[in-house]
Amino acid sequence: MWRTAELRWWWPGDAPGALSRWLLRGVAPITDHRTDLYLAHPKATDIGVKQRGHGETEVKVLIGLPEIGLPAKMDGQAELWVKSTGLPLPMNDAKTVAVGKKRERRILAFADGGWADVLSEDETGEGVAVELSAVEANGARWHSVGFEAFGPEDRLTALLQGAVTLFGHWPDTVGPAAVSGGYPLWLAHLAGDAEA
Repeated sequence: MWRTAELRWWWPGDAPGALSRWLLRGVAPITDHRTDLYLAHPKATDIGVKQRGHGETEVKVLIGLPEIGLPAKMDGQAELWVKSTGLPLPMNDAKTVAVGKKRERRILAFADGGWADVLSEDETGEGVAVELSAVEANGARWHSVGFEAFGPEDRLTALLQGAVTLFGHWPDTVGPAAVSGGYPLWLAHLAGDAEA
């Protein structure tokens, strides 16, 4: 099991180019494309279950809501999660949603009081992964910006705050997010829309 501190925002439709330029800042992104299967329920906002690309199953549980300072335009709530992965589990319930995603990521290592780009979390003891994702589920397209701090448990909130301070608020052309929270909250939003 491991813990992360995260911030995530969601908007319907495709991401504006300004958002990618703001996040990547001229750095070539680490990209991946895959489809994950998620359990989705309108009341399940504090637990997530997914089968990553038809492989291992990941379970994440919300364990805290740390306070961090955000620019006014980036209204949202930081979240602390504990995660675990295991063998593939059959996920074919009617509550399962296939989520196709294309991610552009940067991994920022924090060492000696500064940030540096690295190619994977395995290259550093602590840092923040930042990503811009194009996501499709239930025939709808969304885009998402996420910050995920990793490292020693007692440093997660400080690392997340450091990354937010480093990047500042997103471009002025980007409006308020439709949903602010992790995949479980967004999936609950989708599941609630489907039931309405």
